[in-house]
Amino acid sequence: MYSVEFLENDRWNSGFNGSITIGNESNVPLDDWTLEFESNFEISNFWNAEIVSHNGSKYVVRALDWNKQVAANNSISIEFSANASSDVDLSLSNVQLNNSSISLDLAPTPTPEPVLEPTPTIPKPQLTPVPEPISEPAPSSQLTTPPTNSAPADIDFSVANNWGSGFTGGLEITNLKSTAIDGWQLEFEADFDITNIWGGKIISQNGNLYTIENVDYNTKMATGEPIKIGFNANGLPEEPSNFVLNDNAVSDGEGNGNATPPESEPNVPSEPDIPEVTPTPPSPPNFSSPDNGGDYNYGESLQKSLLFIEAQRSGNLPEENRIAWRGDSAVNDGADVGVDLSGGYYDAGDHVKFGLPMASSITLLSWGVMEYREAYEESGQLDEVLAAIKWGTDFFLKAHETNSNGTTALWGQVGNGGTDHAYWGSAESMTMERPAYKIDSNNPGSDLAGETAAALAAASIVFKSTDASYANKLLTNAKQLYDFADTYRGKYSDSITDAANYYNSWSGYEDELAWGAAWLTKAGESGYLSKAKAAYTGVTKGWTQSWDNKSHGTAILLAQETGNSQYRNDAEAWLDHWSNRDGNGITYTDGGLAWLDQWGSLRYSANTAFLAGIYSDTVNDYDNRYSNFAQGQVDYILGDNPNKFSYQVGFGDDFALNPHHRGASGTTDINSSAPNEHILYGALVGGPSSPNDYSYSDERTNYITNEVALDYNAGFTGAVARSFSLYGGEPLNDTALAALPEVMVAQGLSRLMEK
Repeated sequence: MYSVEFLENDRWNSGFNGSITIGNESNVPLDDWTLEFESNFEISNFWNAEIVSHNGSKYVVRALDWNKQVAANNSISIEFSANASSDVDLSLSNVQLNNSSISLDLAPTPTPEPVLEPTPTIPKPQLTPVPEPISEPAPSSQLTTPPTNSAPADIDFSVANNWGSGFTGGLEITNLKSTAIDGWQLEFEADFDITNIWGGKIISQNGNLYTIENVDYNTKMATGEPIKIGFNANGLPEEPSNFVLNDNAVSDGEGNGNATPPESEPNVPSEPDIPEVTPTPPSPPNFSSPDNGGDYNYGESLQKSLLFIEAQRSGNLPEENRIAWRGDSAVNDGADVGVDLSGGYYDAGDHVKFGLPMASSITLLSWGVMEYREAYEESGQLDEVLAAIKWGTDFFLKAHETNSNGTTALWGQVGNGGTDHAYWGSAESMTMERPAYKIDSNNPGSDLAGETAAALAAASIVFKSTDASYANKLLTNAKQLYDFADTYRGKYSDSITDAANYYNSWSGYEDELAWGAAWLTKAGESGYLSKAKAAYTGVTKGWTQSWDNKSHGTAILLAQETGNSQYRNDAEAWLDHWSNRDGNGITYTDGGLAWLDQWGSLRYSANTAFLAGIYSDTVNDYDNRYSNFAQGQVDYILGDNPNKFSYQVGFGDDFALNPHHRGASGTTDINSSAPNEHILYGALVGGPSSPNDYSYSDERTNYITNEVALDYNAGFTGAVARSFSLYGGEPLNDTALAALPEVMVAQGLSRLMEK
């Protein structure tokens, strides 16, 4: 009924172009297809499809909006570029189409590279007669461009596939010179927006002006032999113009140069001096590379990170609670305003429920499951992480008030910061008032509503395959919240003024509007991509993803969704800055920590590691520098540092014993000399307070270096899940887990998921 055919199209030493054809031999259309397979090569670029997930050798790809349907007795093709050494036997295995196994058809012979054949060259019309020069004329300040017949190359533009809102196009460059061109760079203007390119790489885009250069396998352009560049683009397939190759104007394949030919014959020297421009590709920056990957038990680290998140739960705890020293707490939250606001998560070492960092944490946790779901499955932690996400999203649903017109209010904080921080004791023993704070149309909070929309949209993707009804509910609420955020604009910290003392919205709300719209786009909702693009304002390479600033993650999401060079360039400029250790990037400690800020320094390196890994796995990575950076930061946290110290509580032989956490301390006196009574398994502490590996203090009173927080662990958990996908590890079995002091083995986690 259905078939899948794999073709190797064009191979070079380090990789190849390939295609996969999905055939529908039935009498009914195939709708909304998803393809799964395993490969023995690494795919670097897809067009005509998007990568849903990539874990190790396993890929899951799905249709784009314009090719979701494969008509009866018809087929569609998706193309890709891949990295593979010349001795690798190229093949696919374990192929599934819409969760059904499919036998793979292999093509007997290779076919041309995936850029479809260009439109045949039209004979050049005769323009203003110009004597044919003896040789190529030298550049002249009197001419904007050389005459057409002196151009160093010819360019043909073709359209392979047009679906109305976009198209697949190609450029074919033919060297007209008598000698080979070694290293090329092409400029042109285009009225369309290139979202994906192969056979070349975009190095700059300014408005409609593109500059692209060769890739490794097509550096040399032999005389008379064409080089093909393919791309996907949004917009109409109007022919590009003003081509310049290595600083020389070129023809467009129809005899059209970039300027009107001169009215008089130019001076033609007998021996012209035309410089050969050979751009030198920029050298990759120095980066933090782990000495040895896979030196730690990432399965255990992942397992314990989820234990910490569980320890931060507020409200009525389920029977499956694994943290023996935790009990029900703050069960009457919201009673002062007549709304059930029990549940959710305590923020850090305190007991306030701050909506913005809580939502940010749930978004990152969900993203980690999206990208590394197989790692969670193989480590046995999928149920636990889904329960962790749901504990947050259930709270957001309760905090979100609606009527027939959509959102009316969102409760964004429970507990007063000053009152709460004046109390040192357990959550179970609290007696102070816990006021609730909200945003509404008169007191807007676009950042809070936008981030909460992002969390619900991201979680909807996570639950779609296991609980479609719940996923739809999350998505409906996400859209309502985003529309509210977009309509009633303002900073939440101007409306919830108590939050300004702790989680002020320094970055404003535009980043959350872009972030929320990008996640709704990721969740399959139409109409939000344009909103994401409009709200996106770029990234600050000297900062990173945090509870406040979402621009870095947005750049990656938009790069994933569009392939647009703007977002790729922004993301890579930021990641290059963080992975650069030559003194021109982020500050590094001698031991290899990428250090940004004194308060909770490890959260910033962990968040960057998490996003660097995702970018490496799904968009682009040169020489694995982003992947190596990510792994280096994870390993530093787990013990690969001059102190041989684990900054994750309860992991390794030497770890923090006195994190700044009221419940774990087991005392009502923060200054007590007694060590913490409870081990806060899995918590990531703040880390070094300066770019000095030894500027860490394991003291309960030191909230700069030793506090813990939900948002500290959110990105870290995803980064560790990636490490597990690369290097494996063994989480503790039930016996070993139950042997940990004050840790119980969860029974019936599925019951929690059903609540």
